[in-house]
Amino acid sequence: MKFTFIKTAGHRTFSHTPIYYDEAKEERAARAREIKSDLGIEQEEDERSTEDRVRGKMKRKIAGHFDVVRKEKKRSNLRLVLILIGLMYLFYHLLMSSAEWILKYM
Repeated sequence: MKFTFIKTAGHRTFSHTPIYYDEAKEERAARAREIKSDLGIEQEEDERSTEDRVRGKMKRKIAGHFDVVRKEKKRSNLRLVLILIGLMYLFYHLLMSSAEWILKYM
């Protein structure tokens, strides 16, 4: 027999069923949009669903973010290359001047 002083709670699950959701209506609307786009019929601004507008804005925002990141990486890499070239020039100059000084006083 197993005795426990402290009982641990089991995991809870979350299940939410929307009150006003008609899956068939959503599928019909999506299919109608798809057919209209295939036929080349322009959708009115009112006909476009909120989901489509939000999804489009998010895609543009995400694509814009990646463009900015790509530009910043290019700038960073260019800056790094210029700094390395400058340091190599300085190192070469110091090496040559110290070699002249050593040969001059030996």
